[in-house]
Amino acid sequence: MRSNLIRFAVATCRVLLLAAAPDTVRADVVTDWNLTALSASEAVSPQGTNRALAITHAAVFDAVNAITRTHKPYLIQLPAPADSSEEAAAAGAAHEVLVWLYPNQAATLDAALKTSLDKLPDGPAKDHGVATGRQVAQKYIAARANDGADRKVSYTPGSGAGQWRPTPPAYQPFATVVWGEVKPFVLTSPTELEAPGPLPLDSPQYAMDIAEVRRIGGRDSKERSADQTAAAIFSLIKGSELWNAAARAAVAGRGSTVIQNARVFAMLNMSLMDATVAAWAIKKQHPLWRPITAIREAAVNPDPKWEPLLITPAHPDYVSGHCVTSGAAARTLTLLLGNDGVEFSATFGGSLGLTRTFKGFAQAAREVEDARVWAGIHTRTADEHGTVLGHQIAELTVQRVMTPVAH
Repeated sequence: MRSNLIRFAVATCRVLLLAAAPDTVRADVVTDWNLTALSASEAVSPQGTNRALAITHAAVFDAVNAITRTHKPYLIQLPAPADSSEEAAAAGAAHEVLVWLYPNQAATLDAALKTSLDKLPDGPAKDHGVATGRQVAQKYIAARANDGADRKVSYTPGSGAGQWRPTPPAYQPFATVVWGEVKPFVLTSPTELEAPGPLPLDSPQYAMDIAEVRRIGGRDSKERSADQTAAAIFSLIKGSELWNAAARAAVAGRGSTVIQNARVFAMLNMSLMDATVAAWAIKKQHPLWRPITAIREAAVNPDPKWEPLLITPAHPDYVSGHCVTSGAAARTLTLLLGNDGVEFSATFGGSLGLTRTFKGFAQAAREVEDARVWAGIHTRTADEHGTVLGHQIAELTVQRVMTPVAH
């Protein structure tokens, strides 16, 4: 049944890539390396990809800014020869970080660097730019080598009403709890920002939340439309893939400089990473059980056989990590670009997967909120609170880092 449902959704949603097609958005060296970084991190977790892109793009920004000196640096402002190439600095920084992160992909990354550098004339400007980029990247590698992402953190689940515990079918542990303890980029700590917390289990609003998931998020729901089913399945896409596609489309054709694009992608991906850290810290603080547990073990009208459309991820309902990251990304891009972006598309599942097109940032963020309910894996309140938290992270990011300097 489930495989048929997914095949139906794929068939109904397979459309041509529009604004996100590579030939329309490979605008400059920054977007080229954005796609390279996404490809290099394809096999790692969504959280791991967020970290990789944040480190990569922050290093690219500081490398380019070492030459332009138009903004406050994030980590370091090294001296760079005046004739240094910004494009070479960006490529050198990205390559150095990504080879550190993914040494087994060195050959592919070396080829990407050659492609970038072959576009530039040989000479001191290119050489100085590459050297600057590599020097900046090494500072980032040293700064992030012990940020906590590789630590092993144990977690003991609860067993009482409302407490998260492993969910079927695999009953996997809360292994991703480590992300709530990783060093953030902009926030002063993983717990700098607070969330209101889950609704009381006996509140009318929580009952409404669970009733909504039970009705529309069930595997065999009669209320969920084909488009809602497709949106739910599409929401399995990594947030980094969705929101970097939005950014690439938004900057294409704007005539942006290298430093302007470097700043957009650095701040976007740092906000995505800090949203991940903050969300997982709150999940650890407020480990609310998932809808599948709430419905199967309900005090009134339990349904022990209820199943969601999608397999429930192995971490608590509150807050929705996808909504925190989407809220942060959408708000960051809106603040930086001054508008809601342009029409863009993103694809989940490769060239034969699901592609969805959005009119702008706001529509994409709203669909993520809805889709996690339609998928049967999150309550509405966990989604909405997540979006609000993401907005707060975005606003702090734009206020605190990479601000323009007066000349």
